[in-house]
Amino acid sequence: PALGQDRVHENQVSRQRSIRRQAVGRILESARAVLVTHGYAAFTSRRVAEAAGMAVGNLTYYFPSKRELLRALIARLLRSYAQRFETFLTDSKHSPAVDLEMLVRWVWTDAIDVDTTRTFRELWALALHDVVIRRAIDDFYDEAMSGVVRLLKHARPHADLQSIQLLVQLIAMVSEGGSVLYGTGRERAVPHASILELVPRLVDLIAPELRIATGTSDNGARQLVASSTDRAP
Repeated sequence: PALGQDRVHENQVSRQRSIRRQAVGRILESARAVLVTHGYAAFTSRRVAEAAGMAVGNLTYYFPSKRELLRALIARLLRSYAQRFETFLTDSKHSPAVDLEMLVRWVWTDAIDVDTTRTFRELWALALHDVVIRRAIDDFYDEAMSGVVRLLKHARPHADLQSIQLLVQLIAMVSEGGSVLYGTGRERAVPHASILELVPRLVDLIAPELRIATGTSDNGARQLVASSTDRAP
């Protein structure tokens, strides 16, 4: 009987955790949708709750304040990007050089996506006035970049660490700059597609060790990268 009760209790705990995960996921998806659609000025717990299809009291049970909700949203974004980075750099059958080029092209393309642009511009603006959100955003970039550095160093143990760090930080700078320049103004003197073509030259210039023994021709790499970028959400 005791063993049966323990199993019942474990099942109840498991169901409760599943319900919590689903509720939190729905809230955070709704929070980003509200932020993208209405901006932070109209970002309220009531509006997020309505978008999530739940009562305000249920939402505040999980996130008592907008600040906590936004911090959780930033953490969710970090996990999402970290998973994408790991998929590109560890789960691929391509060479590290091709994987890296595919990753950078995806990052630079995602940076000008409408939802990405609106999400981060709202968070940047908020970070100027809220020290907690500012720290969360700073941590987001630090952790995202350090994660890519670790993955690249693992793929190329003999590559220079400082060169990898420089490359990754420059990639991040171009990505965020791309969001500003191309996020809402797609027509520029230099097309965004031309910026993407700089990826292999950038890698060769800063961390050439990452492209040693690619095992794939330049044309083959370019085709793989292009198809990956086309499929990126």
